[in-house]
Amino acid sequence: MALYSEFFIADHHQAVARAKAREAGKSPAVDVPVLPTPGLGDLEIEVLGELAVKKVHATGVGAELSLVDIELDTLYAVPDALLEVFAELDSPEEPDDVVELAAAWAAAEEMESTPEVTEPLLRALTAMAVAAVAAAEDNAKMGLFFFSAP
Repeated sequence: MALYSEFFIADHHQAVARAKAREAGKSPAVDVPVLPTPGLGDLEIEVLGELAVKKVHATGVGAELSLVDIELDTLYAVPDALLEVFAELDSPEEPDDVVELAAAWAAAEEMESTPEVTEPLLRALTAMAVAAVAAAEDNAKMGLFFFSAP
């Protein structure tokens, strides 16, 4: 499991620079919206993605994160289709969807958490996904990235 991880909104250049700074143990120079997700790795996020895709009935949407740079195995991009799934959960048709999804995520074999931890994290992630979608509408180079390093 990762010791440090985070989601953030940036363009490709900013994302690579941020990941390189983090890997070097330095504070990133570029200030971007960040959601710390301590202890979570790409596997736990992909498990959430799979559960979220099922929850919103988004058939054909993959839950895998995309590696951004072959030299940076700690930096991932959230694919647009998965980003849309997370954003859709920000205002679900059923109010209990996020609660149920957070509980299912916490109960997943790959997770070591509780719904009390996963629900606020999931709510923050869905709000960040909405912000990332809005940022991408203003600038097509913007996206949601996930950094995870041991």
